[in-house]
Amino acid sequence: MLVVLVWADPLFFQRNFTGRDLLPYNLPMEKMIHDAYAAGRLPVWSQEISGGRPLLPNPNAGALYPVRPMLSLLPFPLAMRIYPVLHWMAAGIGTMLLVSSLGASRAGAWLGAVTYAFSGVSISDAFFPHIQPGMTLLPWILWAVRRPAATPARRIPLLALLFGLDLLAADIFTAGLAMAAGALWLVTETTRSEQLAQFGCLVGSVLLGALLAAPQIVATALWIPETNRAVLGMKLWDVTLFSISPWRLLEFFVPYLFGPAWELRTGLMWGGPAVFNAKAFGLFSTLYVGALGPLAIGKLRGRRLPGLKFARVLLLVGLAVSVLPSRLPRSLGDLHSPLPLRNPEKLAVGVVLALAIFAAIGFDAYRREGRSNRLLLAVGGLLASVALVCALWPAAAGRVATNVLGSGPARAAAAAAELPMAFAEAGFLWMATLVALALAPRPNRPAQLLSVGLLTLVPIEASRKIPEICPAAENFSPTPFARRVIRADPHGAFRVLGDVIYRPMSSADPVQELSELGIAEEPRRSWAEYTPALWGRGTVFNGDFDSGDLARVESLRRISAIAAGFRDSGAFFQNLSLRWAVRMRRQEAVSSYRPVGGDAVMAWDVLEPAFPDIRLATRWREESGSLAALDAIREIAPGELLLETGRSASGSARPGRIAILEKSPARLRLSVEAPDPTWLFVLREYWSHRRIRLDGREVEAVPAYLAFSAVPVPAGRHGIDWQEGVPGGRVSRFGPLLAGAVIAVLLVRGREGKGK
Repeated sequence: MLVVLVWADPLFFQRNFTGRDLLPYNLPMEKMIHDAYAAGRLPVWSQEISGGRPLLPNPNAGALYPVRPMLSLLPFPLAMRIYPVLHWMAAGIGTMLLVSSLGASRAGAWLGAVTYAFSGVSISDAFFPHIQPGMTLLPWILWAVRRPAATPARRIPLLALLFGLDLLAADIFTAGLAMAAGALWLVTETTRSEQLAQFGCLVGSVLLGALLAAPQIVATALWIPETNRAVLGMKLWDVTLFSISPWRLLEFFVPYLFGPAWELRTGLMWGGPAVFNAKAFGLFSTLYVGALGPLAIGKLRGRRLPGLKFARVLLLVGLAVSVLPSRLPRSLGDLHSPLPLRNPEKLAVGVVLALAIFAAIGFDAYRREGRSNRLLLAVGGLLASVALVCALWPAAAGRVATNVLGSGPARAAAAAAELPMAFAEAGFLWMATLVALALAPRPNRPAQLLSVGLLTLVPIEASRKIPEICPAAENFSPTPFARRVIRADPHGAFRVLGDVIYRPMSSADPVQELSELGIAEEPRRSWAEYTPALWGRGTVFNGDFDSGDLARVESLRRISAIAAGFRDSGAFFQNLSLRWAVRMRRQEAVSSYRPVGGDAVMAWDVLEPAFPDIRLATRWREESGSLAALDAIREIAPGELLLETGRSASGSARPGRIAILEKSPARLRLSVEAPDPTWLFVLREYWSHRRIRLDGREVEAVPAYLAFSAVPVPAGRHGIDWQEGVPGGRVSRFGPLLAGAVIAVLLVRGREGKGK
C-alpha cells in the first residue's frame, strides 16, 4: 500500500516513468518483447534495431523472465507503469521476510523494507528494467537460504525457483551476487556442522535453477561469441566506466552532494572526472538509503546478533567490488578486459541490502536502549552550518569544492549553485532521523508511530524525485517525422538514418533548444538509438547501446561513418534500404540525400531511389570472404548485391516478383517468382541460428553487404519460409521440463517426510 501511495501518479493518471536509459534503450526492447508475447509468439528477434538482430539471446532483454509475458496481457504503457512498482513491492516484502526471520520486530522489518525498496539504488532501477529483477530477488533468495527446513527436499524447490527466476532475468551481475551472497550467508551465519549439507542444498538449487533457465543460458552462450563485445573484446576503461568513486560514499549522508542528478542536466553536475570518470552521472542517481542504516552500523558495533556478521561482510565486499574498479590506473585503461562485462556499480545493490539489515536491527536497538542524541545533534548542526556557509559565500564554496575534487574551475559555478541546498536537505533529513530516534524508546503508541513514520519518509523524500514521470504520449506517440515515414511506408520496407551518429553537434548547433524540449525528445527525434522501435520503425546504424550487435554489423557501422564523409556514397545507403535521414538543422546532409521537411530543430531528408529490405537481386557480385567483400563494398553500384560465397564471380537476372505472405520478427513467408536464378536479400543480420526453407528444403544463407543475409533462389515460382530460432532451443527446451520433474519429486518427498 505504501508503494502504491508513493507511485500513485504513474499508476492512476496515465503517466509513465521516463529518463536515462528508458526511452533510448529499455522501453523499445520491452515493447518488442511485449508485442511478441501479446501476439502469441516468442520474442526471438528484433527487426527494428541495427537492421534486424537477435533479441531473446541478449541477456539485457531478459525476454524469458516470466513477469514479461504476464504483463503482455495489458496495454504496453500500463504494463510499463506496473513493472517497476511491482518489483519495488516485491523487494520490500522480501526484505521484511528476511529481517523478520532474523528476529527483527514488525517496526524494524518495516524500516528495513523501506530502506531497501526506497533507496536511491532501488529507485534508480526504474531506469533499468533488466537490472530490477535481480535487485528484487536478492532478499527473497537470502530468505530462502535462511529459511529452516527439515530436509533438502523441502529446502531446494523454493530456492531453485528463485534462482531460476534470477537467471531468466539474465543480469549476470545481480544473479552472480545472489549466488555469492547465499554462500556468504552459509559461511557467516551457520555452524560448521551445518555448512556441508547447506552448501549441498545451495549448489543443488543453483543447478536446478540453471536447468529452469536453460533456454536463456544456452541461447546467450551461443550468441555471445558472435557479438562485437566478444570478437573485439572490451577495454578495461569501458568495463569499469560505471563504478563507484570513493567520493560518492559521501552520498550515504548527503544524497545529492555533486548536483541534482534527478534533473538529468549535465550542466548542473559539478563532480567531474574524480567522481564520475568521463560521465556526468553514475548508474544510480544517488546511493542514499536514509540516515538510519549508516547510523545503525555504529550503534551495533561489536554486537553478535543473527544476520549482523553477514551484513558487515556483505557491506565490505559490496563496497570493494563496486568501488575498487574506479581506482583503475588510467595507464591500464586501454588493456583488454578478461571478461566482456561492464558496470560493476550494479553490485551496489548488495551494499544497500546490508544497510537495510542494519536499519532493521538497529532500530530495535535504539528503541530498546535509547541513546544520547548529542553526537547526532552535533552532526545535524554541522550539516546546517556548512549549508549556511555555502549559501553566504557560494563562489568561495564552489572553488573550494572543485579544487578538492580536481574537477576544474569550469564547474565551480555549478558547485556554488548546488551545494547550499544539498547540505540543507541532508541536514533536514538527518534531523528528522534524530527526532524519530528520540521518539522510538517512548512507550506510548503515538510516539512510536510517529517515529516509524518519520523514518519511513526520510528515504522516500530523497528518492521519490529520481524517476522522471511524464504523460504516456510523450514517451510512446510517434513524432511528426515518424508519422510521415509511417504514411509513406506503411509496410516498413525502408529504414531511417540518424545522421547525428556521424556528425557530432558543434557549438553552433541548437543542442540546448533540443534538450529544452524535454528529456524524452532527444532520443525521439534523433533516431540514433532504439527509440523508433516504439513506433515499429527501424534503423540500421543506430548506436550499439549494449554492445550486443553481431561483430559484422559493428564493422559495417564503422565503414558507414567513413562513407558518410564522401560525396559519392549514395549507393551504400540506398542498398541498405536507408530511404530517409534525420539530422540537426545545422548539420550537412549525408551524400545524395535531399531535404523534404523538418521543424525548428531537425531537418528531414530523403534518398531516392532506395531499395527495399526484402528484394530479389538483378545484379550481384560474389567475393571469397569478408576481407574481399570489405574491399569491394565501395565499388558496389545502386541495387547491386554484394555476397560472400567463397568465390569471385558476378551475375545478373531479370527482375522477379515477391509477395510477402507474413512478415513478423520471428517469421517471413514469401512467394517469389524468378525468371532467372538469382538471390533473395533480407535486411537481417547474418546469423546461423535460423531455419530457411525453399519449397520445404532447407537452404543456407550467406553474408550480404558484410553484415546482412541472402539466399539463392532458382528460376521459377517458389515458397520461402524464413524462421528465426532460439539458439540451442531444440536441446535447452528440455531443461525446464527436467527441472520441473525434479522439483515435483522433491515436493512429493518433502510432503511425505513432513507426514512422517
